Amino acid sequence: MDRKRILRSQTITEAAIITSIVAFLSKIVGYIRDMLTAKYFGTSPQMDAFEVALIIPNMILGLFAAGMQTIIVRMYTEKKEQQGLEKGKTFVSQLFFIYSVLLFFITILLVIFSPFFVKIVASGLTSDRFTYASTFVKMLAIFGYLNIMTGFFTGVFQAEKQFLYPAVAGLIANIVIPITLILLAPRIGIYSRVLGQNLFGFVYFFLLFSFLYFRWKFFRHYDIKEIDWAGFKEFTNLMIPAMIVSGLSVLYQIIDKTVASYLPSGAIASLAYAQTVYLIPYTLIGASLTTAVYPTLSSHAVSKNDEDYMRLFKKSFYVLVFIMVPFTVYFTVWARPIVRVLFERGAFTESSAVLTQWNVAMYSLGLLGITLADLFRRAFFTYKDTKTPMLISWVSVFLNLVLDILLAKLMGAPGIALATTIVTYASLVQYIMYGRHRKYFEAGYLKHLILELMKSILVGILMGLLAYLSLRFIPVKAHAVTVFLRSIGIGAVIFIIYVGLGKLVRSEIFDVAISYGLSAVNHIFKRIRR
Repeated sequence: MDRKRILRSQTITEAAIITSIVAFLSKIVGYIRDMLTAKYFGTSPQMDAFEVALIIPNMILGLFAAGMQTIIVRMYTEKKEQQGLEKGKTFVSQLFFIYSVLLFFITILLVIFSPFFVKIVASGLTSDRFTYASTFVKMLAIFGYLNIMTGFFTGVFQAEKQFLYPAVAGLIANIVIPITLILLAPRIGIYSRVLGQNLFGFVYFFLLFSFLYFRWKFFRHYDIKEIDWAGFKEFTNLMIPAMIVSGLSVLYQIIDKTVASYLPSGAIASLAYAQTVYLIPYTLIGASLTTAVYPTLSSHAVSKNDEDYMRLFKKSFYVLVFIMVPFTVYFTVWARPIVRVLFERGAFTESSAVLTQWNVAMYSLGLLGITLADLFRRAFFTYKDTKTPMLISWVSVFLNLVLDILLAKLMGAPGIALATTIVTYASLVQYIMYGRHRKYFEAGYLKHLILELMKSILVGILMGLLAYLSLRFIPVKAHAVTVFLRSIGIGAVIFIIYVGLGKLVRSEIFDVAISYGLSAVNHIFKRIRR
């Protein structure tokens, strides 16, 4: 086994596997974090305030993180291939220097005007909830700043096709939060959650920066007198629309929380818990694969290798559909037992679980859509098209606002979650239409993908019916371990039926995905034997 090569960079399969495994471990840590949070704070007004406060640094500062992470992959890859490794490193160092200074001043403004931002994000908050939220924003501003830098560093790692170290570093940093809660929650209450979030940011930043500086010799040479202003301008022009896309995705959550702030106490927290649950399969599998494939798609775009690009995109599309259809079914139909296993204990009562379960179900209907939209969005970025995703995001924000208001009146908090799902599929349709219009994908190519997608959705509907009928065999009020084991067993049987039905309808998605899965397993066993 070529350990040195694995530690230096990974193939797409290795990257997807590594990212998924570490993401799974991170989810376990995240679950412990959320379990402890639910135990200590439940759906209290203080927890509502924290959720609102956390979204503000993500809105003002976190949007830079995703934009910079996405664009640095494409730009650094291009600089490195066209001008050499050292020029590429210098370009990265210059961007780091300029943006770290600019964003520091933005962070200061965030601290000064924190009450103003809380009023914008959650105008329904009053009295203690508003006071807590304003204080938390001031305390979390440093986390927002560090989050930008770690996003930038992660993009550099991904451009080098190194997914192992940032994933492990994130896992280590995540452990800090539950440790902080265990040690300090009984003493300082909700402030332990805020402190843990900041410590997470410090640890993550330190680990990534240290590796880049000491191991790969980044940030050694800035050449301040010869800054690549043309490259900086191109990076900024590409980043701003990508940053807006990221910011608008955060704006969805802000709109959700603003509307939810007018609902009874606990609505905001229950939506936050539900988001944590339904994003588990997306983070573990969907985001892992799209993240792993993005640098290679960018390389194909730089070298204008259209044939390999389309082959890789189709393979990724098929694998994502094959995996995410069952998860969409499981998390939608089995929302109640999932919430029971994960959260129902301590201050998180049965009434909290019932509210959260419906939010989970409504959010989970969009799992397939959010994953495929992410793949298409990254495809647009590989062609240096960040304006189209920005346009799609603006349309989605407007639609989300309208649907939030309408459905919240009809359904309460679950209506807000359903609105997000509808918007997700509307975004996917727009990406497909614009992809054809911009000639990134041929009409016949897209038609074939959609046909295969419809076959899988049909099989998924039949699978959903079986999952619903099987609910009678899952004792929701039994011990959490019993519920978990019973669900796993029944889920495995239903998945086997799903694969059989997929083969029966002769879906190409099932053939490609199963072949890819078997190849990945064979690859792993060969590595182990060596």
